[in-house]
Amino acid sequence: MRFANQQRGLRRLTVVLAALLLAGCNDSSTTSSNNLGSASFTQHRFSEEGLPERDYYLYVPSSLPANAPLVVYLHGCNQTAVQAAIGTRWNELAEQRGFVVVYPEQKNPNNDEDPAEQTDGHVSDGNGIYCWNWFRPEHQNRDSGEPAAIAGITREVLARSDLSINADQVFLSGMSAGGIMASVMGATYPDLYAAIGVVAGCGYAACGDASGSLAFQTMGEQARRLPVILFHGTADEIAPIAMGEDALQQWLGSNDWIDNGLPDNSVARTPAQTLQIGFDETVFAGVGEEGDTCIRNQNSPCLGGLFGLDSYPTTIERYVDAKGCPLIDFWIIHGLTHNYPGGNPEGNFVDPIGPDITRASYNFFLANPKNSIFERGLAVCQ
Repeated sequence: MRFANQQRGLRRLTVVLAALLLAGCNDSSTTSSNNLGSASFTQHRFSEEGLPERDYYLYVPSSLPANAPLVVYLHGCNQTAVQAAIGTRWNELAEQRGFVVVYPEQKNPNNDEDPAEQTDGHVSDGNGIYCWNWFRPEHQNRDSGEPAAIAGITREVLARSDLSINADQVFLSGMSAGGIMASVMGATYPDLYAAIGVVAGCGYAACGDASGSLAFQTMGEQARRLPVILFHGTADEIAPIAMGEDALQQWLGSNDWIDNGLPDNSVARTPAQTLQIGFDETVFAGVGEEGDTCIRNQNSPCLGGLFGLDSYPTTIERYVDAKGCPLIDFWIIHGLTHNYPGGNPEGNFVDPIGPDITRASYNFFLANPKNSIFERGLAVCQ
């Protein structure tokens, strides 16, 4: 009991310190269009009968315009929402550009005073290392399990009368287990999220449907053209690059089904454009083995620092829909391990070496709201 109380006290202190850290650069003289006066980073609890109860953390910038976007970010395993908020710098960008960020948090039953009972080797509610349970069938469908809780949190924030959020600009991203759950959310709630981001993850469901047919079937009546931005490191020792390719092929396949109900390659499986940024094929030859030393003592090796890089060489493959309009971006980050690039090393699973994928994700999201001219068929881009 004493240990649990100490843990809760430490957690509250962590949230307070994180709020100060993340809002520390704010100008208190800024006039707020939503009358907030200063940025806020607050803890909340989602509770709805029949659904998993989950905490979430909400960042509202000091100045929020009307019809502001909302970004939902899902943390990875062995990571809390607060650690993810610090590491990814989403709050810093939200303060600069005026949008809201919400961080659902997986429940760790080991933190409960009365831990959930074990059933068949699984914890009945939550996960002992903070992983989203993307690999369990009961958490892969609409209106049940963790997807329903995440969607419920999103809707709860969207409905707040003190915030002015544009329902056509609600986006979701995540890393690792959070990235795979992002694919789950794209398949189960395409009507809620305009576009998704997958960092070091894979496709729906549980990394095994290169045809994309299962995600299309899961979308059901809510099926719609879904833009996706993907990021994956070539030296990822936890989620190998093949998992990123899996996510790419699944979302290309699903969008192929979506546009006319047929798997007829109307969405090409080859990129319409390939960009090489700072790329030197020889830089990381023969490196990236598990156990390499990270100069920042992170959870996963940070190879870029060993080579004195400001940013990892990156290949960006851009895929288009049947009308030649932008649909999916796949960022292949050469030499990156299982870390979030361009992040704040005060977090965990972070590599301070770029590229800045938070900013890249947000730019992609803004270009792909729901009911865009691309989605409504009003643009012919070829």
